[in-house]
Amino acid sequence: MIQKTHLAVLSFFLFSSMVVAEEAAVNQSEAETSVENTSVAKPTAAEEAEIKQSADESEKMAEDELSKLEQTVGESADDSAAAVDAKAAAAADEASSKPWLPAAKEFDWVQLTSGEWLKGEIKSMYNDSLEFDSDKLDLLEIDWEDVKYLKSYRPSNVNIENIEPLTGSLQISGDKVTITSGDDVQEFDRIDLISLAPSGDREIDLWALKFTLGLNVRSGNTDQLDYNAKFNARRRTARSRFILDYIGNISKTGDDTGDLIETINNNRINASTNKYATRYFFYTPLFAEYYRDPFKNIDQQITVGIGLGYTIFDTGRFEWNVGGGPAYVSTKYISVQPGEEQKVEATAVVFATDFDAELTSALDFIFNYKIQASEPEAGGYTHHMIGTFESEITGSLDFDISLIWDRISQPATDADGITPEPDDYRLTVGVTYTY
Repeated sequence: MIQKTHLAVLSFFLFSSMVVAEEAAVNQSEAETSVENTSVAKPTAAEEAEIKQSADESEKMAEDELSKLEQTVGESADDSAAAVDAKAAAAADEASSKPWLPAAKEFDWVQLTSGEWLKGEIKSMYNDSLEFDSDKLDLLEIDWEDVKYLKSYRPSNVNIENIEPLTGSLQISGDKVTITSGDDVQEFDRIDLISLAPSGDREIDLWALKFTLGLNVRSGNTDQLDYNAKFNARRRTARSRFILDYIGNISKTGDDTGDLIETINNNRINASTNKYATRYFFYTPLFAEYYRDPFKNIDQQITVGIGLGYTIFDTGRFEWNVGGGPAYVSTKYISVQPGEEQKVEATAVVFATDFDAELTSALDFIFNYKIQASEPEAGGYTHHMIGTFESEITGSLDFDISLIWDRISQPATDADGITPEPDDYRLTVGVTYTY
């Protein structure tokens, strides 16, 4: 607007100059005519041509100045419009480059450090490993260091080091943990986060289940039925973990009459509860084991104890835990030699370790070992070892190969004078379903 005003003023000024120049020329002509009338000589033709040329030059100069002014104003207006367009484009580019954050209303969201987003449900986070259940990718175990952003749509139980467990809506961004409960918003450093799990409107949300079944049937010259099963259940909250393990083996072989005679029958159940005190240290207020193997002359053996545990390392792909403590052992034999006690009660010391390794994205190795030292009447020292390779078939199904070694250093001789072998070895093959 100001530029247009300046243009108008300058145009008026140039126009006025032209008019004044013309009037001056006319006045000069009239004066010369007046002089001529008073006997002054009339200007010659050359002088008149010079006067006209001077007027034409003045008019031409005024027109040139006006044209330059219009060009200058036009270029200024174009530059202003271009600057406005550039600013608008920059603002649009900045808005489009801002990170997208989803609204956690029906699903939990996780962003990896690679920038990829996952939608599903958080199962738990323990020892720098996040369990995440995706509808498309099924159950995933993600290294905690690979998680850039996390937001839960359900309340979560969160365990922060040296602080009582907290419950609320959880958001993790960068190195900050934000827990919101109503109007109360608390922020912590991510490095102080020990574990988390959904508070669970449904009890099933707190559980992870794994079931393995193996079956071998042979018929013809030899009739044989081999059955083995493994079951693992874990219930997790922010500061505790309950573990239940079962392993059973049954084998029947045909005799001369064609009947199937049982040759193997053993069952073992382990249960423990762990309470996390720090990120890597936990204590076990109770662990227990039930074991039965008639072919080792054990009708039942019950072990109950308490202990401490520690995570030696956990890199996401590799995890190694150790633990142990004192225990009470009650063993009942099927039969014993005369003068021997059929039921023996004794104290024991238990040590256990487990090692998990993610060898590839589709192959895992799991190793569990437990040794128990007790009095000779209770079997002396015993150990139970399982080494397992799990190869992924689909998201929820794995192919399972396990080597099992059970040893009782001092097995009890039965009433017939038969002493069982100290060692039992088994190789089992099965299919594992994970929920």
